[in-house]
Amino acid sequence: MGEIYQEEISKAPVPLAKHFEFVSGTKPNHSQGIRSVLVTERNVEIQLVQSQMEDAQKRANDLKLQVQNLINIIQKQQETNIQLQSELQSQHQLIKNHQLTMKTQHDKMKQDIEREMRHQMTTLLRSLLFNNSMFHQTK
Repeated sequence: MGEIYQEEISKAPVPLAKHFEFVSGTKPNHSQGIRSVLVTERNVEIQLVQSQMEDAQKRANDLKLQVQNLINIIQKQQETNIQLQSELQSQHQLIKNHQLTMKTQHDKMKQDIEREMRHQMTTLLRSLLFNNSMFHQTK
């Protein structure tokens, strides 16, 4: 006979144990449940908004890090550019110095060659004059 009641109790839409909890006040009743559902929905909305805010904050922090990384890269590139410009300017100055040195050496070489040519011509002319004068003296 206990089995029959057990079967009937289990078929009930609200189990008797829960029914007695509602009646005794240890379990919130249906009207309390409606208020609880509204509060729960509100809590879910709040949690959703908080989650979206946290995600947005994380994205903002990630973007800030990316921007800072880009700024660092740009600064390093600018420093490298400045160093390269300085090196290029130094190379230009070295080239100008070499050109000046080469021009100076060229001018000196030209003067030396002209002096040597004058000396050789003078020597040749003297030799010719000497030979000519010797030739006239022997006649």
